[in-house]
Amino acid sequence: MAEQHTLASVVSTNPLQSAGLRFVRKFGVAFFWAAVFGLGLGAAVFFRVERSQFAGDTRWHVQARLLLERLEWATFDWRSRELGDASTRSDAVVMVSVDDETIANARESDHPEWAMRPWPRELTGRVVGQLLDEGAALVVVDQPFRDVSPRTCVPCKGERTGSDDERLAAELELHEGKVVLTWAFSNERTRRGDRPLTPVMLRLGDFDTAREAYGMVREALSRKAPVTFLTSEGRPVLWAGAASEAKAKELAAALGLKVVTTRPRVPQDDERDVGEVWLAQRLSEVEVVGVDPAQLVKARTIEAPVAPLLLWGAPPGAASLPVDPDERVRALPLLVAGEIDGRPAVLASAPLLAVMRLVAAPVLEYRGGRLHVGERFDVPMDPDGFLSLRWDASEPGRGGRGTVKRTVPAWRVLQNAEDDLAGRGLRHSDNDLTGRVVVFSDERAMGGALVQTPIGALGHSAVLAQAIVDLLHSNGIVRAPPEHDFWLTVAFAFMGAVLAVVWSTLARNPGWLAWVVTIAGVASLHALAARQVFVAEQRWVAMATPVLACALTFLAAQGYARTLERGFRDFVGRALGGAVRADVFARVERDLALMRPERRVLTVYFSDIEGFTAVAQDREPAEVVKVLQAYLNEMTRVVIDSGGHVDKYLGDGLMAFWGAPVDLDDQVLAACEAALEMQARFEARRPELESQLGRSLVLRAGIESGPTVVGEMGTVHRVNYTVMGEPVATAFRLEAIAKRYGSRVLVAQPVVDAAGEAFLFRRVDRLRLGRLAEPLEVYELVGRAADRERLAPRLARHEAAMTAWFERRFSDALEAFKALAADGEDPLVDRYVARCERCLKTPPPESWSGVYDEGEA
Repeated sequence: MAEQHTLASVVSTNPLQSAGLRFVRKFGVAFFWAAVFGLGLGAAVFFRVERSQFAGDTRWHVQARLLLERLEWATFDWRSRELGDASTRSDAVVMVSVDDETIANARESDHPEWAMRPWPRELTGRVVGQLLDEGAALVVVDQPFRDVSPRTCVPCKGERTGSDDERLAAELELHEGKVVLTWAFSNERTRRGDRPLTPVMLRLGDFDTAREAYGMVREALSRKAPVTFLTSEGRPVLWAGAASEAKAKELAAALGLKVVTTRPRVPQDDERDVGEVWLAQRLSEVEVVGVDPAQLVKARTIEAPVAPLLLWGAPPGAASLPVDPDERVRALPLLVAGEIDGRPAVLASAPLLAVMRLVAAPVLEYRGGRLHVGERFDVPMDPDGFLSLRWDASEPGRGGRGTVKRTVPAWRVLQNAEDDLAGRGLRHSDNDLTGRVVVFSDERAMGGALVQTPIGALGHSAVLAQAIVDLLHSNGIVRAPPEHDFWLTVAFAFMGAVLAVVWSTLARNPGWLAWVVTIAGVASLHALAARQVFVAEQRWVAMATPVLACALTFLAAQGYARTLERGFRDFVGRALGGAVRADVFARVERDLALMRPERRVLTVYFSDIEGFTAVAQDREPAEVVKVLQAYLNEMTRVVIDSGGHVDKYLGDGLMAFWGAPVDLDDQVLAACEAALEMQARFEARRPELESQLGRSLVLRAGIESGPTVVGEMGTVHRVNYTVMGEPVATAFRLEAIAKRYGSRVLVAQPVVDAAGEAFLFRRVDRLRLGRLAEPLEVYELVGRAADRERLAPRLARHEAAMTAWFERRFSDALEAFKALAADGEDPLVDRYVARCERCLKTPPPESWSGVYDEGEA
């Protein structure tokens, strides 16, 4: 006899369900996903999106990497604000602005011209001069001078007539080396203006130094004369175009040329024409060791200052603020790539030029990821020339000061200038500018435009001021090397694998909330660590991508573990018979000991389709299985809905019971209701099935209730939650003999007693079944209590006929059964008519009690 095992022992010895093998599988799959997500996302952070790919590159892998970069930018912004909270605003740079306070005071003063819009450039020069007189180390004038001053030839009060731009230039020349102007650029090319017709070329001379040559270019361009820059034996030779010989002589006189030499214009001159953009690039060009111009952002269109302001002593620098794809400024280009005479050129930004002027550094050097400006300053810089700004505050300051400590209204500077001019010996304001760099701007001239940054909206000049502060303090955010972020991402992916294995081992079904809490915990811990590194070391390590790798690995591994555990639950479900209520299943899953065999009163049901065996022999297997599946699915649903448990399928037969594993107080009523419902559903489909299969089909069933043994039973090879006992055998036999009586559902006396008045029955026979010592009253289930009014008369007549039969009144019984037979075909009634006639012909012995053996019935 096969050895019996508990379900727990079966689960532990089944190789498909052993806990050890499930752990190994979960471990292996978790680390597989860790490799997939770790290497995949790690490669994305290793091959970072270049700034040249920010716009216009629609390749899928670029867009995918850009999406990850956007997540990193969001974490960068948060960390920048945290760093700002831990920082102190610098006083090394002071902002001076033509602000609302300046204009309001000017309107009420003796100098209403100070409230003009736009501001006269000679007034700008006066402010610059005063700033330097008050001790400023250097002034960065962050104002657009790309157009000729609207106030040209309109003098300010008490001043001589002349060009407004020339007056500003004259002031700047007085402070050579202490002023830096700005110019804007873009990465897109724009159409150049039409070149004037200048058939006559005037020789401006040849020069020994670039400074002399650039000065002459500036003078000629200031007079709207196109200039051609040639070289002869390494020396610059300049020519200017003129509309005629007369115009050439006028230009020569204006430029102070003693000798007038002209020639016709030739096509080669067009190739060497230079203008304000060329001169601005020449003045901004710097020599940098270790930088590849091809990697720098391209300044394809430059909005250079007007020619009079292109001075050797006040060079202009790039001041545009390229935005990231999310429209935020996080970094400023210290170096940009230009093109001079067909060759690549490295151009400096205005903040960088300012610092270079302070230390008189002729050459820059880029090494180890840092740009060295002389011996004093070095800042972190990307290979593409960008400085990731270190913000000294977590939010913009009041009065437009951005992140620096102070901003000074231009009104105070002008008051001090008036005090100095009047020789009062005292000044209205102590602006405390000694040794400081000043960023001078006109908010109105800039249009009041703000740029979005990690700490909020700032003015253009405020961003330049922060860049200068970073340069002066050798500060900046250093991004971790790509290989560092790669390995960090891989490590987090494997951490997600470990967490998934631990979770699936410690918790059978943790649920989505636990998963979210786990991932949130990992993200929070990494955020704290990344913040600390950012604040303490100004180092930007990947934060979003490693957490994403961890989360995806964790979810994928947990998904597999969940699937594996679901397979285990399916195994348990198969042991329970495949159809069981959820609460029962949950209890058994938590404690397999609940499946231990026990003695319990159950109601057992057997059913079979008469005629289906022959169908299985004649029809194609696929057709048979399809019909059978549809039938069994429907019948199983009826059992489950009524609180029953399907024990097994026996071909076209079905065995079910009510009352286990969960107690069911009205188990007999539930079984009877289910039996009638299954009959009704079968009868509804029977015409279709008989037409499809070509056979007459009848569903017959048997029901018995009584003490049984129920629980898990089986071997190491197979286990099942099932029931055994006399009620099982009785129900099976009742179903088997139902055909003899032409009955659909036969039940035993205990079922009738338990059902009470809820269902209608008619007596069928008194039988001795199997090993039962006592005869068993057999009944047929014919309806519900709701059918009593319709069925009661016939059932009463049937019961009277059966009473006459058992009382040996065979003539009365025969008459009663014949009367019932006259109402319509009834195999049970026909059987008793034949019995009565046989007994009348050959009466049974006196000891006869109406009991038949199972085989005689």
